[in-house]
Amino acid sequence: MALTKFDISSQALTKCGADTISSFSDGTHESNVCSVMYDTIKKSLLYYTFWNFAIIKVQMNRLVETPTDKKFIYVFSLPADVIRIRSVFDKDGHSDFTYKKEGQKIYSNNQIAFVEYVQNMEETFMPSFFVEALVSKIATEINEAITSNGSLTDRLASDFQQKLRAARIADGQENPPQNIMPAGRLIEAHLNSSTSDRFRHEQN
Repeated sequence: MALTKFDISSQALTKCGADTISSFSDGTHESNVCSVMYDTIKKSLLYYTFWNFAIIKVQMNRLVETPTDKKFIYVFSLPADVIRIRSVFDKDGHSDFTYKKEGQKIYSNNQIAFVEYVQNMEETFMPSFFVEALVSKIATEINEAITSNGSLTDRLASDFQQKLRAARIADGQENPPQNIMPAGRLIEAHLNSSTSDRFRHEQN
């Protein structure tokens, strides 16, 4: 069965000694708290570091518009699932050029530009070491709202630091994606040591 955000939230609630949930709209206090906080906590953990399992490289789509910053000529759209940019580079792999991020756009004087970034990974494709860290992080963040038990929050925070260290070590054994495909083509993304590769499609 595919892992869902509700499964992850329920595991976090169990760590807090609270009731589990089956959705974010079941009307319980637990589901209300998780529905408000889940996405923010997930994105913050993905932003923590350049997770190898979540890194992807893709050619950006060039837009037919003029940059508001007149120092640049071209405008590119960032993929919708960008969490954190690692690098922007040209077709030869060089990143020693000036660019500017403006919202979900990149300004550059290069006609073709690529971006390497941490993507907003779907739960189904998260490796187990990251799920464990995410569960622990969510439990730490929601516990005060769920139980008002400060000492438990401290213990959960300590557990999260251990899970985070373990996740970073495990992720360090992963190989980042190597294939770079043009915009609108299939993009190969390395996910985890037990799953070789998956493919996703960047929409034009």
